[in-house]
Amino acid sequence: MKVNGKELSLNQKEMNLQELLDNLLLNKEKVVVELDGEIITKEDFFTTKLKESNIIEVISFVGGG
Repeated sequence: MKVNGKELSLNQKEMNLQELLDNLLLNKEKVVVELDGEIITKEDFFTTKLKESNIIEVISFVGGG
């Protein structure tokens, strides 16, 4: 799969989107995730199963001034 333009292999046979974010040390409250061109709601992170063919974009929100 590709995450933010970089190739990434699944470490386990089946992984959901929340597990991917946990592996990448990303807080689900501070990101927006696009999976194969579609925005995924935070409520669907646990139920969204990933495949090797997925293209994922993760956008993180950063505070500052």
